[in-house]
Amino acid sequence: MSRRYSRLKSLILVCTCATFIIVVFVYFFWRAAKGLSSVQLPTITIAVSQTPLSAPFFIADQLNLFEQQGLNVVLNPCSGGVQCAEALFSGEVDYATASESVAMFKSFERSDFVLLASFVSSDNDLKLLTVPNRGVSKLSDLAGKRVGVVKASASEFYFDSILIANNLKQMPLEKVYLSPDQLNQALFGFNVDAISVWEPWGYRTEMTSASELINLGIVGIYNLSFNLMAMKEHAQQSEAHSVALLQALKQAIAWIHDNPDESRQWIAKDLNVPIHQLEWSWQDYAFRLSLGNALLSNIQLQARWAIENKLVKGKLPDYRGYFSSEPLERVLQTEVSFK
Repeated sequence: MSRRYSRLKSLILVCTCATFIIVVFVYFFWRAAKGLSSVQLPTITIAVSQTPLSAPFFIADQLNLFEQQGLNVVLNPCSGGVQCAEALFSGEVDYATASESVAMFKSFERSDFVLLASFVSSDNDLKLLTVPNRGVSKLSDLAGKRVGVVKASASEFYFDSILIANNLKQMPLEKVYLSPDQLNQALFGFNVDAISVWEPWGYRTEMTSASELINLGIVGIYNLSFNLMAMKEHAQQSEAHSVALLQALKQAIAWIHDNPDESRQWIAKDLNVPIHQLEWSWQDYAFRLSLGNALLSNIQLQARWAIENKLVKGKLPDYRGYFSSEPLERVLQTEVSFK
C-alpha cells in the first residue's frame, strides 16, 4: 500500500513539474512571438492635418486599430492639407491628408499621386470672417479691401465661390496669401480686413476676438472633403498596407458614430483644444469612407474654376486616373465606379 502510494506521489510530482515546464515554455514563447511580431510590423508615416476633420486617424491611433491591422503607424502633424501634401511629395511620409482642392491644384503640376478615399465631408467647415471695426457688414463691403486666403487650397476656392454666388466676382479687392496659422494674426493686426479660414482656426479667431465676429460666408455653398493621398508608385507596390490602413479608419469611424462624446474628448486632448471648440463644428462633420462620382464632380468643378481664373496652366486633367479605388473596394467589399 505504501509502495503504491509512493509511486502515485512520484507520478503526481512528475506531472506537476512537466505541466509547470510546459506553462513556462508557452509563456516565454508567447512573449517572444509577440515581441517578434511587433518588431516586424511595417512602419508607415502619415502627414495628418491638425483639425477635427482628421478625427478618424486620432481615434484609430488611440484604440490601437492600426496595430490590430498589422501596421506600425506614425502620425506626423501638419497645419493644413497644403503642408501635408508637400510632406508627401518631398518623400517625408507615405500618406497624407488633404482637401480635394489641394489635390486639384497639385494635379496641374504632377500626375504621380492618387486619392485612396475620402474619410469626412462638411458643408460648413469654412468661414469668411471679419470684425465690426472694418466697416464690413455684407459681402459687397469688401470692395477695395484685403482678404486673407490660403493659396491653392479650399480657402481660396470657398472665397471665390461666395463671390461668384453673389455675382461679385469682378469686384475689386486684394487677395493676401497667408498660411493658415497666419490668418488670425493678420486679421487682428489690420493687415487684412477678412479671412477665409477652415476649422479649427475659425473657432480660434472667434475666441480671441474682443467683439463678435461677422461671418460673411454661406453654409452649403461648398462641400469640403478630406482625403487620403499617396504617391502612385507607393499605392501600387503597397496595396496591402493601404487596405489595412483603410480598414482601421473604417473601424475608427464606426467607433466615432457609436461614441460621439468620448470621441470629442479624445480629439480635444489630441489637438490640445477646449472641448467647446469641437462642439462648435462637430455636428457639421459626416465621417464615412467613400470615393466616387461626387468627389470626381467636385474636383472637376474646381479645376474648371481654377482654369477660368488663370490660377493654373494646362488642360483639364482626367481625374479618374488620380483615383485608386482598389483598396477601398476591398475594404467596403463593393465596386467603386466613376462616370
